[in-house]
Amino acid sequence: MTVHSAPAVDLPQHLQDTDAHHGSDAEIAQQVREHHAAMVADLDRLTTALRDAPASDQAAARASLEEWFEAVLVPHADEEEVTTYRAASTLAGGRLLIEAMVREHVLIKRLVALFCSSEGAAAAAYGRAVFEAFDSHQGKENDVILPLLLAAPQVSLTTVMGAHAHQVGEHAEHHHEHHHH
Repeated sequence: MTVHSAPAVDLPQHLQDTDAHHGSDAEIAQQVREHHAAMVADLDRLTTALRDAPASDQAAARASLEEWFEAVLVPHADEEEVTTYRAASTLAGGRLLIEAMVREHVLIKRLVALFCSSEGAAAAAYGRAVFEAFDSHQGKENDVILPLLLAAPQVSLTTVMGAHAHQVGEHAEHHHEHHHH
């Protein structure tokens, strides 16, 4: 199953080659938005497949979704907290926003845990709940956090994402160990 690993690693990988030329922050913001859109599409597809699966396919559909949560969604949230979130929390007006967004990560991970401990229709419903919560959450990242960072002259998205890019290779396999709280 290599389907899920591509978006998680691709995004930061080619950010390494981005030099801080004019307009590169806008390009990186666009890459982040595209990455979010791809994740939403994957999550929509996987959660719909589980909801609509005949009994015989349910276990496989559930396993695919659980694997995606573990390999893509949770590492993405953890990485965000040390890149864009960390940068935004230093800006005027950013601290409370980011505190609320980190709490949404806690909520999303809670829904994932409820999914993991459920079977059948309940698991399918929790799967769709994760989709709805994440869809709403990434909308705020795109429409509130990214514009805040792009508008801040003291923040370079190229630096924020680039500094982290070289670590992604090592941490992509085993999950992110940096929780600096």
